[in-house]
Amino acid sequence: MSDMKKAVVIGAGIAGLITARMLSDYYEEVCIIERDEFPTEPNNRQGVPQSFHPHRVQPRGALILEHYFPGYNEELIELGAISSHHEKLVVTNRYGTLVNKEDPSSFKIASCSRALLEWVLRKRIQDISHISFLTSMEVTGLMVSEDQRSITGIYTKERSGEKREEQLPANMVIDASGRSSKLIRWLNKIGLSVPEPEVLKVSLGYSTRYYNIKSSIPKELVMSDSDPEQGIRAGLFTRIEDNIAGLILFNAGGDEYPSTQPEEFQEQIKLLFASDKIVKLMEQLEPLQGPRGYRISESVRQHFELMEDWPPGLLVLGDAFCSFDPIHGQGITVAAIEAETIGKCLEAQRLHPDPQFERNVLLRMQQAIDPAWWLSSVADMRWSGVAHGGPYELKGVDFAQKYINLFTKQAMKKADQEKENHLFFMQFLMNALILPPSEYFKGDVLNMILNDKGSEEEMELRAALGVQDPDLFQQRLDEIIPLFQLEYDEEIKKLLETLQPAMS
Repeated sequence: MSDMKKAVVIGAGIAGLITARMLSDYYEEVCIIERDEFPTEPNNRQGVPQSFHPHRVQPRGALILEHYFPGYNEELIELGAISSHHEKLVVTNRYGTLVNKEDPSSFKIASCSRALLEWVLRKRIQDISHISFLTSMEVTGLMVSEDQRSITGIYTKERSGEKREEQLPANMVIDASGRSSKLIRWLNKIGLSVPEPEVLKVSLGYSTRYYNIKSSIPKELVMSDSDPEQGIRAGLFTRIEDNIAGLILFNAGGDEYPSTQPEEFQEQIKLLFASDKIVKLMEQLEPLQGPRGYRISESVRQHFELMEDWPPGLLVLGDAFCSFDPIHGQGITVAAIEAETIGKCLEAQRLHPDPQFERNVLLRMQQAIDPAWWLSSVADMRWSGVAHGGPYELKGVDFAQKYINLFTKQAMKKADQEKENHLFFMQFLMNALILPPSEYFKGDVLNMILNDKGSEEEMELRAALGVQDPDLFQQRLDEIIPLFQLEYDEEIKKLLETLQPAMS
């Protein structure tokens, strides 16, 4: 790490762009390698099949993006994206409907297509003189030092024609190439064995259809929660730029995926909790094309930090490191957190050089993404057919599901009967990766929600809890729920202090 001249980022998706911007603060030269040619306007790229479907940046991710790309959000809005401050949030589940006139995050976050977000970030990167792009380029392997211990660059090959393999030396290589990453193959090729990963067999599918929407129609974000026990899918209706709205249907478990046939898709809308709301909206919209599907068989969390022979000069982040169920909207935010974590470690490395820098960075990133992986798994494992496997057992899943069920019921009841949204707000902030799970799965919170007149949800949670004395609740939660070692910068801490009144 003594030489900070050149860094190479594999992949020019959102994870790669954030990473390159972060690295530009530390390296004299940053080069981004991308398989695709870039579109001349904000369009989906061939190498990003998921880009057709809606994407949403969580508030914590938006804060990190604002740090590295100041004013990006306003730029998106100027290009036609919808500000969350102008959206009414409608949440519907088996316990009822909550309507919030403002985005509960109190953040101004632009709702837009992935293509537009990527376009704006890429344009910003192209304005930085010491960052360059190599497009239509395939990475074929890793260059290693003479002693076979360190990574010294990558091998590349043009995708078109019969071009020969070229060397691209670098002091740091970061793989941000997503689910299609070939990193394990490259590591095996240089004689390194990779630990067994955690795998969540999700067999998930979602279908999206886009519509023209008149500007006179009220701006609403409609979230229709799933109910796996009843076989009810999740649905999300959201607006993006250019007076376009998207509707996505989702389920996991591989039982029956949302249809890509227009007539069947329309019938499946009627089975959502928010069916009345969405069907009425559909009557006012003009379809742009038929629904398009996307399928994922599994989410994978690598554990490269366990490799004692992990080579210096190499890091990995984004879906290449840990992939998530996209429906939870965590992917972009987790990639931003990982890039920020690397940046903090590079800053510390300047002052206190660490010979185990890369392995310790991987460990820090694992700690940073731990809550997102656990929360996503807890949600997906409600579906029959979804199973977790690997070297580690997921702790507290069944209990957490029962806790969340009762919490959600109480949050909806408070919102309906008392017009109080603080419980919903607390749950929102945890899922947005701002509020630590320890503040949600907490003894006094548990005691508060265990007041549902002996409902089925309450009885199930009490049985799983196993103790009746409120003085023992926190101790029991500490035994059941994983301990997450989270790092928050001062900005997040100040934000939590500001939001505390809204959660109490």
